[in-house]
Amino acid sequence: MAQVINTNSLSLLTQNNINKNQSSMSTAIERLSSGLRINSAKDDAAGQAIANRFTSNIKGLTQAARNANDGISVAQTTEGALSEINNNLQRIRELTVQSSTGTNSESDLNSIQDEIKSRLDEIDRVSGQTQFNGVNVLAKDGSMKIQVGANDGETITIDLKKIDSSTLNLTGFNVNGKGEVANTKATADDLKLAGFTKGTTDANGVTDYKNTIANSKASASDLLANISDKSVITGGGANAFGVAATAGYKYDAASKSYSFDATGADSAKTLSIINPNTGDSSQATVTIGGKDQKVNISQDGKITAADDNATLYLDKQGNLTKTNAGGDAAATWDGLISNSDSTGAVPVGVKTKITLTSGAASGMSVSSEGAGSQTSTNAQILADGAFAAKVSIDGGAATDIMVANNGNITAADGSALYLDATTGGFTATAAGNTAATLDALIANGKTATMTVASGTSQNTVYSTTGSADFTSLAKVDTVNITNAHVSAEGMANLTKGANFTLDLGGTGTATHTVTAGVVKDAANDDVYVDDGALSSEPTKDVTYFEQKNGAITNSTGGTIYETADGKLTTEATTASTSTADPLKALDDAISQIDKFRSSLGAVQNRLVSAVTNLNNTTTNLSEAQSRIQDADYATEVSNMSKAQIIQQAGNSVLSKANQVPQQVLSLLQG
Repeated sequence: MAQVINTNSLSLLTQNNINKNQSSMSTAIERLSSGLRINSAKDDAAGQAIANRFTSNIKGLTQAARNANDGISVAQTTEGALSEINNNLQRIRELTVQSSTGTNSESDLNSIQDEIKSRLDEIDRVSGQTQFNGVNVLAKDGSMKIQVGANDGETITIDLKKIDSSTLNLTGFNVNGKGEVANTKATADDLKLAGFTKGTTDANGVTDYKNTIANSKASASDLLANISDKSVITGGGANAFGVAATAGYKYDAASKSYSFDATGADSAKTLSIINPNTGDSSQATVTIGGKDQKVNISQDGKITAADDNATLYLDKQGNLTKTNAGGDAAATWDGLISNSDSTGAVPVGVKTKITLTSGAASGMSVSSEGAGSQTSTNAQILADGAFAAKVSIDGGAATDIMVANNGNITAADGSALYLDATTGGFTATAAGNTAATLDALIANGKTATMTVASGTSQNTVYSTTGSADFTSLAKVDTVNITNAHVSAEGMANLTKGANFTLDLGGTGTATHTVTAGVVKDAANDDVYVDDGALSSEPTKDVTYFEQKNGAITNSTGGTIYETADGKLTTEATTASTSTADPLKALDDAISQIDKFRSSLGAVQNRLVSAVTNLNNTTTNLSEAQSRIQDADYATEVSNMSKAQIIQQAGNSVLSKANQVPQQVLSLLQG
């Protein structure tokens, strides 16, 4: 090696090595201080790119897990609201079962309906006000996508539905046949859905919508809804309406009821018409011996005073009284009709004729034929014919007899009978004996027991004084009715499924007929309904207008509403009727809730699974990223120690290298 002074190559080489070692020590210190193996791209360009992609995935998956947990909360919030809706539906169903039994009075049904309405209102409130982070979860149909991954399309959808009384098909749900349902104001979208075509817009911003609408065919209920004063309904056959009306049913607009006469009506059916609901009672006027008395008649036939509802009794003279004298029987419908017990004493004095003169909610009256010496054991049958009977005297053998309407008694074959002066029994011998009559039979002091066959048409007994015991008297099952009244609602029930004719307005000529549910006019043409009114036109042209403020009106400015079933109307409310098959309607609604809750439960399980998977993936990605990006402290501490030792050695060697030119100087001195 040449000995030079200008260039100390050994020193330069040493300095270069020291600089390299210093850089290594700096890198080790940087990694140890930051904890990262890669502090800049120069540390590991490929590793930095890979680690950065890991960072994106890890952060995305971590947020996705939070999103999934939010989705679980949404589903839980929605299901909680549905649980409360289900509780309300279960209570409504319980009330509906309660209302379906016949023991409820009108007041009971009204109370039940009030609670049902409150429950339905609460369902609507829950639907409109249940929110999650400002989002209504039950107010409309829709879906909510939950991002459960770090990349596009990695979502789970929560299906949301509008749940209220309308979507549950419970709008106007009714158990008492009363009340009304509010209709919603129509919008332009409602018109389009109904088939209306948008027209022109005038200078005031009013847009017209036009459509040709088919009128629906009229039904029997439509005819009744258009009934007018003095209209007459005539049944298509005997007993078509449960009782045989002799001259049809005449409508009275003032009382909103139908009056009719009938003969031979079933007494039990008549009572059910008078009082359709158990627990209720109808008022009637009973006239006995020319004296009127207002009474209440319950469905089970009990008769009480109309003024104070006190129990009434039938005394031995057949009169109604509040005083129970001598063990009189409590007044009942059957007792009033029969006017005697099956084994009771036949009263003497007033000949009684009972005629029903009103048979529905307006009540009924019972009139007396007036005073006389006769007594009728059956108040409905007149004493205008003989009847067959069996009579036993003092428990002896029974004798077949015939009782004439004047009280004379003959043998069953019509031959004369006499009362034996000694035995008091019947004999065909006239000498020394008394002609057999009811009066003589009662007056002879013997115990006469008379049995009248149940098929006997006349059950009338005459007497002037005293009384006799009669057993097994025939029970009359029919009554005559005059000027009875049936309510409009009752007529709707009576005509349901029946054929009948209608004389609209009482012209004397049938204007409409109903046969097997088909309505025809006098010309045998179909009848239609136009906005509730009867019409002969099958279609009509309709124009509605959208005002500048969005309101929908007709040509006269009336607001147009939409009913729950999507019909357009000018009525702000729709009258509600008793819901058909109410329990089925509720079961369907509950089933709809159950199906929705099942869907929410399933999506909750999916989201819980997604969170678990996301957390597992995040953990594994973090470990992989750590192996690339994080500093290995064991390695880096070793590198730093190595660099420090080399640095110290280098500094010492550099000092020696710097002394090399001094050797050249010694040569010059030598």
